[in-house]
Amino acid sequence: MAKTIKFNLICDGKPIRSIEDLQNNFSIEDLLSYYDNKLLHRWLKVRGFENELKKVEAIAATEKTHIGIIKKLIDIFSIEIDENKINENIYMLEYLNEREKRVKLYEKENYKINSIINDYYLGYEKIIQDIIDNKADISKVKISVNELIDRYLQLIKMNRKSLFYKLYYNAPIAILIMMMNKDIKDYHLSFAIKMNDNNGFDESDIEENDKKIMYKDICKMLDKSTLAKMLGENLKSFSGTTESYWKDIEPKGKKFLIFNIEKGDYVRAAGKTGSDLGFGEIHNKFVIIDGIDYKSNSNTNELLYMEV
Repeated sequence: MAKTIKFNLICDGKPIRSIEDLQNNFSIEDLLSYYDNKLLHRWLKVRGFENELKKVEAIAATEKTHIGIIKKLIDIFSIEIDENKINENIYMLEYLNEREKRVKLYEKENYKINSIINDYYLGYEKIIQDIIDNKADISKVKISVNELIDRYLQLIKMNRKSLFYKLYYNAPIAILIMMMNKDIKDYHLSFAIKMNDNNGFDESDIEENDKKIMYKDICKMLDKSTLAKMLGENLKSFSGTTESYWKDIEPKGKKFLIFNIEKGDYVRAAGKTGSDLGFGEIHNKFVIIDGIDYKSNSNTNELLYMEV
């Protein structure tokens, strides 16, 4: 009898020989690919994981979407992962797959320049509409905003004011997410920097006046009730005295946008001595740091932030 040849899966660049290896090196993109081409089924069979194989084979009868499939696989293999991260990665994967199909279509049919330009503008408008349509789903909004910036930064710069107010009134959470991008944040903060340096600004300059108004409108979004309404459970907070010691609030390796601290309190990147940031450095500045250490002598003062 021919000997069964065992083989390894490769997930996140690592060889996978066991269920434990799969848990420790989990990759949504790799696992979905192996599920779609049935290599996962073959691997389970030759490795003798009959119970898991039966469950994987049963997925096709109930799940048709990538999100449904990956959630089943995560459950079958007992993989620990935040659900928001699952949705975010799946949306990105589906978006990239769709974009790849469009690229191949352009190559196959040799679209004319005008058609490509029209599609470019239509793509820009479609992403904006997707943001508005999914304004309650922060995972989808993050993916769409990042795609909008990656692909259409020049169009954004040409249409700053109209885009800003379209999102401000229809999907304000997108404004906060856009402020995580350095180019966009620097543009809006340049007004505040100019004021702090006492350089003033030319009131006859239409763009400078628009920038001033937009910046002030952004700052209105930073009170707790407005943030809570937009972000829901994605808005994180901490209050309590640390008795003049640094308290580790969030671990290094994750980035966080700091919305607010009170006067007399301080934050810094996790474990980064000498990087103390007080109220003046945080207030209306949209600072992003790697992990969070916090220091406060108040039981009532509150730190407000969200994971980027």
